[in-house]
Amino acid sequence: MSWLRPRLWQKVLAALLLVGVVPVALVSAVSISSTRRDLTSLGVMHIVQRSTSTAGAIDAYLLSRLGDIKLVGKLPDIVRYAANLADPGAKAAAKVALAAAAERSPEYESVAVVGPDGTITAASIGSDEGTSVKFREYFTTAMKGTPYISDPSYSVITNRPALFFSAPVSDGRSVLAVVRTRVNLAAIWDLVESDGGSVGAGTHGFLLDDYGVRLAVSETKGRRDQAETLIYRPIAPIDAATAQRLIADKRFGNLKQPSDLVVDALPTLKTALDALPTGAATTAEFAYGSGTGEQRGVVTRLVAKPWAYVLAVPLATYLKAADDATYNALSAVAIGLLLSFVIGVVLTRSLVGPLRRLVGEATAVSTGDVDLRVARFDTRAGDDITREVAAAFDRMLNALRFYALSDDAAGGDD
Repeated sequence: MSWLRPRLWQKVLAALLLVGVVPVALVSAVSISSTRRDLTSLGVMHIVQRSTSTAGAIDAYLLSRLGDIKLVGKLPDIVRYAANLADPGAKAAAKVALAAAAERSPEYESVAVVGPDGTITAASIGSDEGTSVKFREYFTTAMKGTPYISDPSYSVITNRPALFFSAPVSDGRSVLAVVRTRVNLAAIWDLVESDGGSVGAGTHGFLLDDYGVRLAVSETKGRRDQAETLIYRPIAPIDAATAQRLIADKRFGNLKQPSDLVVDALPTLKTALDALPTGAATTAEFAYGSGTGEQRGVVTRLVAKPWAYVLAVPLATYLKAADDATYNALSAVAIGLLLSFVIGVVLTRSLVGPLRRLVGEATAVSTGDVDLRVARFDTRAGDDITREVAAAFDRMLNALRFYALSDDAAGGDD
C-alpha cells in the first residue's frame, strides 16, 4: 500500500499546509462567523430604531389630526349649528368654520358636520352635503360620544381611499351631531415611502391595519398612480366574520371585496404581530425567506390605532462585508494552497535532485566505473544537507582508500 508511505514532496506539502494554510483557514472561519453575528445584530438594531421612529411619526400624525377634529367639534359656531340644524344663519357660520379647519393641512379633503341621522348637513365642500354615512363606524362611534380614527376606507364621495377622523359635538348634556374630517393618505404614504432604502439597499416598509391588511407600502414612491395595486394585500387570509364587517363598512369601496384581495402571506410576521399587545409601542423581530432571499424585519405596534408598522431588510445588505471577507479568506486559502504546492515541489526537487546525483556517483564508485583514487564528492554544489552528505561520502572514500592501501601493503609482504 504505497499510499501509506507518502513521498517526500507530499510530506513537505502536508507540513506547509498544517503550518501555514490550516491556521489561516480556521482563524478566518471563526472571525467571519463572529463578524456575521455582529453585523446581523447591528442591522437588527438599526431596523428597530428606524421602525420605532416611523411608527412614532405615524402615531403623532394620527393623534394630531384627531386633536384637530376634536377642536372643531368644540367651536362655538359648530355647537350652535348642531343645536339647530335647520337654522340657515347658523349653517353659514358653521361652513365658514369648517372651511377654515380644512385649510389646516393640505391633505384635508373635507371637514363636515353629520346630523344624528347620519346625513352630512354642512361641509367645507358643498358637494359632500346630503351624503349618508350612517353605515360608517366613525359616525356610529362618535355619536356614542367617543372620538374615532377610521381605518383607510374608500370614500363614497371620491371613490378613493381616505382616513376619517370624527368627534362628537355636544352641548354638555348630550351628543347633538358629529364632525368628521376626510383626509387623504398622502402624508402617511410619505412617511412610509421615506423608509425605502433608509437603512440599506432593499429596505422596505409597510403599514398594516389590525386585520393584517397593508395600508401603505414604501414601493409606492414615485408610483402613486399604482398604489391601489400595491396596498390592500393582507399577510394572512381574512376570516368570514371580519370580511362581512369590512363589506358593511365599504372598506374597499364597490370595486373590491375581501375575497378579491391578493394574500401575500407572511406567517412569521403574523405570529410576531399576534404576540404584540395593543395600546403600547412594542416591537418584535421576525425573519422570512431563505438563502440569498432571507430578510430580517421588525414590527412595531402603534398606539393611536391597533396598527403595526413593519420594516424589513434583506440580510445580504448587512452581511455584504462578511461575504466579502469570506471571499477574501477563500482566495487567501486558495493562494496558500497553490504556493504550498509550488514551494513543496521546488523545495523537494532542490533537495532530492543533488542527492540523487550523489547516489548515482556512489553507485558508479561501488560498481568500479569510477577509479576509487580519483572519486570525490565534496566539490559538488548543493545546499547544506547535500554538502554534508557529500562530505560523508568523501570520508567514506578516504576510509576505503586507507583499507585498500593497507590490503595492498599486506599482500606485498606476502
